[in-house]
Amino acid sequence: MSAPPPFSLAGLGYVGVRAPDPLGWRDFATGVCGLEPALIPPGPRPTGLALPNPEVGGVADDGTVFLKMDRRQWRFAVHPCAEGEGGLAYLGFELTRDDELASAIESIAKAGIAIREGTEEERAARSVGGLAVLEDPAGHRLELFVRPIVDEHLRGDQPIEFLTGGLGMGHVVVYVPEIEAALAFYRDVLGFRRTDYMNFGPDGMGIHFLRCTARHHSIALLQVGPPQGLQHVMFEATSLDGVGRAHDRALAAGVPISSNLGRHRNDKTVSFYMQGPSGFDVEIGWDGLLVDEDWVEHEFAGGGDDWGHHGLDAESLQPKD
Repeated sequence: MSAPPPFSLAGLGYVGVRAPDPLGWRDFATGVCGLEPALIPPGPRPTGLALPNPEVGGVADDGTVFLKMDRRQWRFAVHPCAEGEGGLAYLGFELTRDDELASAIESIAKAGIAIREGTEEERAARSVGGLAVLEDPAGHRLELFVRPIVDEHLRGDQPIEFLTGGLGMGHVVVYVPEIEAALAFYRDVLGFRRTDYMNFGPDGMGIHFLRCTARHHSIALLQVGPPQGLQHVMFEATSLDGVGRAHDRALAAGVPISSNLGRHRNDKTVSFYMQGPSGFDVEIGWDGLLVDEDWVEHEFAGGGDDWGHHGLDAESLQPKD
């Protein structure tokens, strides 16, 4: 590994996906997961609208649904698309200061990676004060941002709160076709540190957990074949009751459970996985491991869970149709 870059990412700030039914996604995210519609969707504000307006319902003029999980204006966006064209649209990683964003743009460009500043329209669409856009080796769109808009707390329509703040909004697991190229990019160029990893088989097949905060991982890189895209997104609750009640809501709504309640061996999270409305899973968890500067990365083997999580195995990690 080369010297660390002259900037530090402050967690996963937001996630954007594409789906043919954003309103169906809104129903799932609010009724089951416990997120809420953005009080004011990103972009130019309607004339005269100065205060949060719950009647907007989190839907922008282009049909995009924006969802919040804390005081940020939004954390999760669902952009409309044609049937069969859904999937990951972008991942937003936060920086704490404008000068760090400038340092990141310069450092990443010097590493030979194409990066550009976001346009005024893109900044408005993300509700941020500064933005840079690039791609990882697998072609996933990444965005680095500063100065996100904040507004009100969740109204508490569901009995759940989320662990965010300095840890970011949770984590994602993405497919990559070439693990070594992806690891070199995320560690050497973006400054992520590997917490631990698991190998599944030959030709680099496995999963690698990377952190940029005290959260055990903000992103994990999964190679199980040639695809790219999103395998799952995780929202972390502040209590076990929050997870259990979300599990009850999923069962009551008839949402397919991909993996039942269990505790992971590496990050110690108690969670369950369910099938989201558009081809990737959603994990609701609690009690994820926090690591410090003394952490030493390692490989773990012999199964990924202390208990439970039945149905979560190498086959289940394959992309869904």
